[in-house]
Amino acid sequence: MKFIGFKREEEAEKWARKKLGVKGNPEFFRAMSAVDDKGEFVCVAIFNNFTKRNIDVNFAAKEGYWSAPKETIKMFNAIFTYIFKISEAARATALVGENNLISKKFVAKLGFKHEGVMRHAYENDEDLNIYGLLADEYRNHVWANVRVK
Repeated sequence: MKFIGFKREEEAEKWARKKLGVKGNPEFFRAMSAVDDKGEFVCVAIFNNFTKRNIDVNFAAKEGYWSAPKETIKMFNAIFTYIFKISEAARATALVGENNLISKKFVAKLGFKHEGVMRHAYENDEDLNIYGLLADEYRNHVWANVRVK
């Protein structure tokens, strides 16, 4: 896995949207990603719904690609540096479908806290889980600002 940041954003967003099963594309977004040795996307973080206090973030990944420690930590810090230091948001929000157990586990590993459920808010009346990560929680995360070569 190789972190490529904001390169190939349009392509990354389309890949992530297909992987997540989202039908409409956002009017404004940023997309940060990582690719494999062939240049194919393996991890994409989509940022949208920007406000002064919050940025929504959605994650799409191929299975097994978040296990490369150096690149995972590099991407983690790039994502949250963008949200909390560059954009100066107070929080990040991740919305995860009730049946997406992998994503629920993933955002929890990143430090997001489960905050509630929006009933029948997702496709086919599926509940949508709300997860939040505050700036202080990021700064205190074990991976925060770890330098990798």
